[in-house]
Formats: sequence, C-alpha cells, structure tokens
Amino acid sequence: MRIIIVFLVGFLFLILVGCGNGSDFNGVILEVKNASILVGTDDVDPEATYPTYEILIDDETVFLGEVDNFSELKKDLNVDIWIIDNGENNSIDNKVASKIVVE
Repeated sequence: MRIIIVFLVGFLFLILVGCGNGSDFNGVILEVKNASILVGTDDVDPEATYPTYEILIDDETVFLGEVDNFSELKKDLNVDIWIIDNGENNSIDNKVASKIVVE
C-alpha cells in the first residue's frame, strides 16, 4: 500500500511539473520594431536555421516580469508570449500578443 501511495505522489508531481507555463512561445527577442517584436529560439548552432516570428503589440498587450511596457523591450531578452488568437494551425507569426513575460 505504501508503494502505491509513493508512486501516486510521484506521478502527480511529474504531471504538475510537466505542465509548463502554458505560453504559446518561449524564446528570445531578436529585434524590436515600431509596433512588433521579432522573436526566435536562443539556440546557437551556427550550422542550423531556426524559424523567426513577428509578434504584434497593441494597447491591450500586458507586460510582466522585468519590464512594464513596450519601450523597455530590448534585443536578447528571454520572453514567454501568449497570443490572442493563434488560429486553427496554431501559428503565432503576425499575431497580436495578449501577454509578454520577460524572464
């Protein structure tokens, strides 16, 4: 009985840890534009290519973490991004961010 309880507690712990933060994208800011940011992964393999995404920012976008507003965003900051509507194909490119958390 004790083994079953230990197993169940361990399993529950793994489920809770594995859920993540629920963001639509986690990566790094590559460029800050007038009303958007260009983001990508922070992988550094010079032989590989990685996708980049332009994330649109509007007046409703909430900023949390190390910044309070759009003007404080800078290149190379690590971000978690939530998208308002990423559509049927879960694309985040050229979509409006509802929340950006800077780590």
